[in-house]
Amino acid sequence: MPRPTPIVTCSSETRQALERLPSSRSEEARLVERAKIILGCLEGKAVKTVAQELAISSHAVIQWRRRFESDGVAGLHDRPRSGRPEKHGEQLRERVLALLEEPPPEGQATWDGPSVAKALGVNAHAVWRVLREEGIRLSRQRR
Repeated sequence: MPRPTPIVTCSSETRQALERLPSSRSEEARLVERAKIILGCLEGKAVKTVAQELAISSHAVIQWRRRFESDGVAGLHDRPRSGRPEKHGEQLRERVLALLEEPPPEGQATWDGPSVAKALGVNAHAVWRVLREEGIRLSRQRR
């Protein structure tokens, strides 16, 4: 016989915040799903029922219930993951964009990736990554 699940409780402000998430068109789908999990649990539904309604595993329901109980609505957001830290952050982006506003080096009509990298003293791949994220194409021919 399965163990009964403890009843999750929250304040009315927290519940209103949770109810706003599923109807939002701009929130991430995973955050909306997590809010639906918690709302189902707040209604007193069993873990298995919530899992079947949302077509997810019961382990996921249990995990997000625990995170909500310990951290509240903030617990529904992703935690920082391990991995290699960023070598170049927002500063590189700002430096690249500022440099593109200046005139190109002498002998060049326009900036290109290697010349931006050389001027900033960074790897060309890092410069191309910033340009790609910003949607900037240095070699595009315009008519």
